[in-house]
Amino acid sequence: MKKILLGTTAIVAAGMIVAAPSAIAAEKIKLSVGGYMEQWIGYTNADDGGVGAVDQDFTGFDQKSDSEIHFKGMTTLDNGISVGVNVQLEANSNAGDQIDESYLIVKGGFGEVNLGSENSAMYKMNYAPAEFGIGINSGDESAWTGAPVNAEGVGINKGGFFRSPFGSTYIEPLRANDSEKLSYYTPRIEGFQLGLSYSPDTKQDSNGQPNRDSNNTDLMMAGLNFNRNFGSTNFRASLGYGSVLDGSNATTSQEASAFNAGIGLAMGGFAAGIAYATYDDSGANDGSGINAGVNYSSGPWGVSLSYFHGEKDGISDNAPVETLVGEAQHNSFMLSAKYALGPGITANGTIGHTKLKSDDTALQNTDAAEAEATYFVVGMRVSF
Repeated sequence: MKKILLGTTAIVAAGMIVAAPSAIAAEKIKLSVGGYMEQWIGYTNADDGGVGAVDQDFTGFDQKSDSEIHFKGMTTLDNGISVGVNVQLEANSNAGDQIDESYLIVKGGFGEVNLGSENSAMYKMNYAPAEFGIGINSGDESAWTGAPVNAEGVGINKGGFFRSPFGSTYIEPLRANDSEKLSYYTPRIEGFQLGLSYSPDTKQDSNGQPNRDSNNTDLMMAGLNFNRNFGSTNFRASLGYGSVLDGSNATTSQEASAFNAGIGLAMGGFAAGIAYATYDDSGANDGSGINAGVNYSSGPWGVSLSYFHGEKDGISDNAPVETLVGEAQHNSFMLSAKYALGPGITANGTIGHTKLKSDDTALQNTDAAEAEATYFVVGMRVSF
């Protein structure tokens, strides 16, 4: 009985400490408004059809944009622990995901905890070459590249440019992206930092209870990186791995996994890096990607040269007549430049070339099996 009373007293005392307003000196969280806006205009010269492909006209000018408004706030409690929030609103209409990320932050001497809709440690701790125009390692090139279709309306499957190795090394298993998750990051010690993430399922902005018989659930992701200066030289490297622990019996992704790695070196105004990513047991998105790049910065100026090669295996059907669906290869080159006009404001430009090729059975013997585009894009980035 004494132990029960002592335990109850401790619980009540803890509750009084939390509830007593006179004992709390920390200020209530106040939100600040920030974010970014990117506006681009460019010209694309692209394939528009040919033998066995429907004539389509992808050549010409276009204007594209990407903007978000961020609401952030943080306060430090009396015990030294900081608590904050981060909510990111898409500034362009997006019916599928109007709130991009929304999560809670708790940090202190123990490290940092994120809870909510946010990318994993595997994604956030990945290192890849810097680029100064549109993003070659985020799928931006797909927006400036068309893909002709055949008479049945089938063309090269461009799905997977975002969040999978076909177009990016910033990945997570099954393209989980901003699924609800819990992440922990250690303090950085002697250049090293470890991050661990757990996501109940791949859903985003959903409080529905996952059905583990029909959904891929219990995703674990980890990131480890090293970032340190040695005199005037900076060296960085990263490793990431993620896997689905409870694969659905109703899918082909029961043991889906993802891996990425990156390495970079910077000295003076010069920097170079390479990054790699791969998917296994992930259906048609199985494959790999590699990004290499160099850049030079001096004062307000910067120039970067980047390359990306991505492959996805597609799905092979071993029926009497074997077919291959969704297979594709992707190669992109970009020469980009930036100029800082003022605090948080840069003018940017990119000259790029992208080539897509596929051995998809449905595209054989037609010009729809290949697509190429050369594009010149200029724009402005504003952060606030």
